[in-house]
Amino acid sequence: MAKERQSPQQKKQMEYTKDHFTFGWNSSRRFPATWKRRKTRANREYRRKSEGLLAQAKPGIAADDVEVIGDDLTAARFEKSVIRKRLYKTGTVTVGEKVKRKLERREVLGERRVQRHQHDDRVAILNIGTLRSLEGEKLASVVRRADLLCGGRNADELKRVVASNAPIDRALYFLYRVTGRSAPEIDALRRNQHLDKSLGLWMRTANRILAREKRAAQRKLDEKQTVQKKLKSKLP
Repeated sequence: MAKERQSPQQKKQMEYTKDHFTFGWNSSRRFPATWKRRKTRANREYRRKSEGLLAQAKPGIAADDVEVIGDDLTAARFEKSVIRKRLYKTGTVTVGEKVKRKLERREVLGERRVQRHQHDDRVAILNIGTLRSLEGEKLASVVRRADLLCGGRNADELKRVVASNAPIDRALYFLYRVTGRSAPEIDALRRNQHLDKSLGLWMRTANRILAREKRAAQRKLDEKQTVQKKLKSKLP
């Protein structure tokens, strides 16, 4: 008789219910051998119990005992006396259960990712807002510290900002991680182009302040060298 053909949907449903999946912590190559040994032990135990019960009815017993054994050894009594040990698979699930767990895990990981992104975005908004709010000498002071931290990679300054909870120090540490191409901070800027543009404007302002201070320092050095040359020329 020809086997009834099944639709793709029926085949998939059977795959979900009949096929099993073994997780990585229980090797898929080791599981078949382990399962085979368990079945062998259970079958051996069942055969020994059966043989022990049926030994009474084997050839060689007295004729008077045959009637007694025939009355006692009924099919119902045999089934109750010899029970096959039921085996349970541990470490394996059906393909349907595996798919269900995978989808649930994907949903949980997706929610965690969204929460992490929201936290990183809030941190970026807060720190960039702190930097953009600075003006005058306070801005120049923070720019000098930022140059020492990000440009010079000064270890002492880094320890100071890491140990501090002050808004400016938090903003400087954020800037340190951005210039070091740290993934969470960079991703937050990529998700929000307005934040990226705002930080870029602050950094251009900081670079102008540093360039102006360097020019002033170089001018003072040139003036000092000029005075020294004049003094040397007047000496006999």
